Amino acid sequence: MEFAVEVEILARVRHKNLLSLRGYCAEGQERLIVYDYMPNLSLLSHLHGQHSAECLLDWNRRMNIAIGSAEGIAYLHHHATPHIIHRDIKASNVLLDADFQAQVADFGFAKLIPDGATHVTTRVKGTLGYLAPEYAMLGKASESCDVYSFGILLLELASGKKPIEKLSPAVKRTVTDWALPLVCESKFSELADPRLNGEYVEEELNRVFRVALICAHSRPEKRPNMLEVLELLKGESKEKLSELENDEMFKSPQPMDYNDGTSQAEDSSEFISEEKDSKRELEEIEPEKAQGS
Repeated sequence: MEFAVEVEILARVRHKNLLSLRGYCAEGQERLIVYDYMPNLSLLSHLHGQHSAECLLDWNRRMNIAIGSAEGIAYLHHHATPHIIHRDIKASNVLLDADFQAQVADFGFAKLIPDGATHVTTRVKGTLGYLAPEYAMLGKASESCDVYSFGILLLELASGKKPIEKLSPAVKRTVTDWALPLVCESKFSELADPRLNGEYVEEELNRVFRVALICAHSRPEKRPNMLEVLELLKGESKEKLSELENDEMFKSPQPMDYNDGTSQAEDSSEFISEEKDSKRELEEIEPEKAQGS
C-alpha cells in the first residue's frame, strides 16, 4: 500500500526541493522506485551518521537546507492539488544532491487532503520525536503536524542534537525542552552545533531557533503555516520577526527539568508501540490504537 501511495504522490509533484520519480517497477513481488542519485546521502548522515565527523555542513549550507526543505513542504501544503500531508518529515527523509540542495523524499506515509478538509483521521505513522502531540495521541493528521515535524528538524539541523536525547537509561529529554530555556536567555553559543566552531550568523541562528520552537508548539493553533515559516526563515518581514521575538513563548526562561523532559509521544505510550531495531538510529512507530484510516 505504501508503495502505491508513494508512486501516486511522486507522479503528482514537481518541485526543485522534492525528490523526483524517474521510474518504478511492480512486477510479481518486486517493488522498486527509481530516483535521481543523491551523492551526499541524507541530512541524517551528516548530523548523526557516517559523515558526521567530516563537518561538511557549514552554516550557509544549513540555512540553504532549511529554506529548501521548507519550500518543498510549502509546495505540498499550498500548491499541490489536492494538498498533501507528508507525515514523516525527518532528517533521514531530507536527501542532499551534489550541491547540498535539499530534496524532501519518502512519500510512503503521505495523505491527500480533500478540498475544504482541515485534517484527516488516520492510523498514526511516523518517527518518535518528530510527531505532533495531537497526531500521536488522536491520529488527527493535518498540515500543522508537518509544521511541528519541520520545527524539530530545524532544531536538529542548527544544534546537531537528536530529537530525543538519552540523559540516563531511565531519563530522556526532547530537543525542545533543551532549546527553549537557552533561547529565552539568548545563549546562542550554547545552542549552535559545536561542529560549526562559532562560525555562524547570529541573527540567522536566532531566527532559526525561534521559528523552530514556534513550529514545534504543543498547541497546533499557535503554529505558523509553511508559507509563513518560509517568510520568517528568509527574514522578509521585520514586523513578523519582531512579533515572533516578542511571542509569549520566549518571555521568560523555562526551568530545565531533566526528569520531565520526555516527549509528548512517549507520554502517550499506550497509543504508540516502538519497533526495537538496533540498526536504526531513530525508532519508527506504528500504533494499533488509533482511529481507522
